[in-house]
Amino acid sequence: MTKIESDGPGLPGNGGPIPPRFDASAAWSAAMKLIGKNREMLLVLGGLFFLVPQMLLGMLLPDVPQGLEEEAATQAAMDIFAVWWPLVLGVAVVQAAGMLTLMVLLCDQGRPVVRDAIRTGVKSLAPYIGATLVLVAGMGILALLILLPITLAMGEAAAAVAVIPILAVALWINVRTLTLAPVISVGRERNPFEALKKAWAQTSGSGPRILMMVILFVLAALVISIVTTAVPGTLLIAALGQETGQGIVGVIEAFVSTILMVTWSAIIAASYRQLAAT
Repeated sequence: MTKIESDGPGLPGNGGPIPPRFDASAAWSAAMKLIGKNREMLLVLGGLFFLVPQMLLGMLLPDVPQGLEEEAATQAAMDIFAVWWPLVLGVAVVQAAGMLTLMVLLCDQGRPVVRDAIRTGVKSLAPYIGATLVLVAGMGILALLILLPITLAMGEAAAAVAVIPILAVALWINVRTLTLAPVISVGRERNPFEALKKAWAQTSGSGPRILMMVILFVLAALVISIVTTAVPGTLLIAALGQETGQGIVGVIEAFVSTILMVTWSAIIAASYRQLAAT
């Protein structure tokens, strides 16, 4: 099997000394270098784990009917999800396995072949899902403990305002656990709680810089999505009709989403390599 090239050592997080200060610019440069060196392999794996599932989801998942009011549109979306959630969950699991596989290929200093990297990525799925569920459950309990008394005492309007700091805390927790996927897949940490602890320790002192990097990437992704899908989509639908135009837009969205997910995976891998370096 073909081996994927690496760009220096990637050491597993081990909860050791406080990691060096994070350099977002260096992480971005390293991510672009990783993508450049391994372009062909990343295209193949991105197509397998990201593009195909995304296109399958786009073809099978029904669209919310046009012209519905906001409340009715929300209810329609919930009804669709209630029926199709197994497909949505399956796509999410496949894409998670793809990201874990990319972590192994881009970070593991053992330079594994693709087959071994996929095997390791699949083996990492259970602890990764477990750690993710711990995070989601923890943030859900936190939100409940804050929103319930506020709602009872001050009403729904005050609770809606309180959602803002809760979302900020959730974002911060996700930033501090940015390296969770490589800690599990590359560091071979199979205990979800230990994996979260190591990822949190690895980003110690680097949270604000990582947060800024995440915000910049999200903003760039939004701009790219608007330029490549929203604007052309309007023209395509006007020229070709709703059904044909929407179908072409769906294909474009799947390709753009794949590129963004591969890029984000490379950024996480580069960040891990930098934070795990001694």
